[in-house]
Amino acid sequence: MQNFTIQDCIQNFGQALYAALHVEEQTAFSSGIESLSDAKNEIFYLLSSVLKKDKVFLISHGNYVLSNMEWEAFVSLFERRKEGEPLAYIVGQKEFFGHLFFVDSSTLIPRPDTEILVEEAILFYLEQEKNTEFNFVDLGTGTGCILLSLLKECEKSFGCGIDINAHAIDLAKQNAHALGLSERSRFFAADFTSSLFLEQMEEVLQGRKVDCLVSNPPYIPEFEYNELDESVRAYEPKTALVSEQAQNGEKGLAHAEKIIALGEKLLKSGGLLLIEHGYNQGKAMRKLCAQYHYTAIKTLFDLAQNERALYAIKK
Repeated sequence: MQNFTIQDCIQNFGQALYAALHVEEQTAFSSGIESLSDAKNEIFYLLSSVLKKDKVFLISHGNYVLSNMEWEAFVSLFERRKEGEPLAYIVGQKEFFGHLFFVDSSTLIPRPDTEILVEEAILFYLEQEKNTEFNFVDLGTGTGCILLSLLKECEKSFGCGIDINAHAIDLAKQNAHALGLSERSRFFAADFTSSLFLEQMEEVLQGRKVDCLVSNPPYIPEFEYNELDESVRAYEPKTALVSEQAQNGEKGLAHAEKIIALGEKLLKSGGLLLIEHGYNQGKAMRKLCAQYHYTAIKTLFDLAQNERALYAIKK
């Protein structure tokens, strides 16, 4: 084989990856690459996974020549990425709110847009009295990235994460252990759309009310699913993306409507409800929420100034 250095891989394979995956328009669920620097950065991640070294080492050892075994492993990972498999699934990790989380194909890949939920929940936490227990509940927790990021930033808090996928729950527990948060978190598998779920939660909470209910639920209407990036449809779980229409006919908001109704039962008076939604669903979400006992209902915007989340306070 030709001798390839780290620097060779970054340059040559970065350009090849850019050519293969660059797309003009990015969406919240796109796995494409916007620039050549993005592609080169992904090559760093692939090399880091193969060599078990961080980016600082790779940059300072650009002339390091990969062994035959390292080269074959790198090419294998590169081909997977070139075919469109998300980088996070290939390397098994994704950064979210400054922390690394284990990920696999049983869960959605954490995305920067979702960090707005964490930011708002932290601000709410900081406004509360600190001499009382503060309880978070995360519905559809996936990797646990939202809940665990909150617990990491909010010292005197406890959290419960629920997901219908038992394998996702195991992954969330692994992340909790890695972040040293096992004692302050609990994860269990359940279907929060089930009529039995409220009874299950009452047993878990044992009379305690929730201070903040947060969720990034499925919210993509079925008819929009086929418009998503092909790599998303091919690799990420559809059940975590697509939702049916709500009872009032709003498409894609069946799960959100269920969460709003649950929040009315689970949240304490003055508690915060935060739900991520699609870029064009703000008005529909506010309309749904207005049918229940909430106040201060508003839409939060992401960094691209798209509608991104419902904010509401339980009366």
